Amino acid sequence: PKQSEKNIFVDSADNNFQFDQITNIKSIVNQRYFDGAFIVALPDYKRFSEFNNFFQIGLIYALKEQGIENDIEFIMQDKINSIQIGDNFLIGPVSKESVRKIDGSINRNKALFLNQADSNLFIALSKYPQINTLNKYLDSKEITRIGIISDAEGDKDSEKIFKESWFNGSRDVITIQSNSNVDSDSSIKNFLDVSESITRFERIDKASFSELEFVPRTRDDIKQIIIFPKESNRLYELASLVRFNYGLDYEVIALTSELEGKIDENEIRLHNISLIDHTYENRFGYDLNKSRSFSLGYDSMLIAYAISNQIRGEIRGLLGIYTIDKDFIEVNSYIN
Repeated sequence: PKQSEKNIFVDSADNNFQFDQITNIKSIVNQRYFDGAFIVALPDYKRFSEFNNFFQIGLIYALKEQGIENDIEFIMQDKINSIQIGDNFLIGPVSKESVRKIDGSINRNKALFLNQADSNLFIALSKYPQINTLNKYLDSKEITRIGIISDAEGDKDSEKIFKESWFNGSRDVITIQSNSNVDSDSSIKNFLDVSESITRFERIDKASFSELEFVPRTRDDIKQIIIFPKESNRLYELASLVRFNYGLDYEVIALTSELEGKIDENEIRLHNISLIDHTYENRFGYDLNKSRSFSLGYDSMLIAYAISNQIRGEIRGLLGIYTIDKDFIEVNSYIN
């Protein structure tokens, strides 16, 4: 294979939060430095048949759409052999255990793992790209106070990690505890300060002889309300309670890393929820399991081609926006 010490750097785009395009990877570099094959390590077909199917569809789709001409070979992730990799490039493995076994044993420029690694470069389906985006988005708006609906059945781990990264001495969070077994409507009404407004009106109404028009005022010290759901129907319920209790002007933002199955697009539009996730502008849309597997397949091919051809900087895929450095890959999800 032809090799070069030259790295190609790609400048960042202006839109850092919404999906607008996939990077045309071959337009970045005129000369292809990597002539080897891409060896893709897959998990067990019987246990992970759906993932394997849609992951491979995404990967092959990227090959064709991007015009990548390198050979590709599929192997099982428990059959990885560093000698076999040789002058080729490894995509995978997917499982944590398989990554742990070979982490650091393959040259950093010769592999892209698909689960978290300490030594090698990796991308993964996880909560961290979504938390990255949430932090950056709030920073871009210079937000110092937010509201969080902390649901008993929600994603407590993501909520905890976000709060640890959010607090820096000058930031604040107003948290409301919610539980499906208690009256969430009253809790959110109190959270938005609607109850006090209604009580004041009732006192005035009783003392007045004329009919009064009344729309309760919600609290104005926050503009964003964050939800960390584990179940989509619960997300719709909580968002609807915010809107029903006159919280029409709040920006309701939800992280989606723990959601599975299909998201109801009508519910999302009805309650005007911003979802932090991969883009749904792909062949499988809001069908999360299929969509994520397809997007991971597509992006793994895109990023592997970039690394193997020594491209650095920003690459836009389906899962998110990647910043490739020689020592790490930062991933930020999209806001849909």
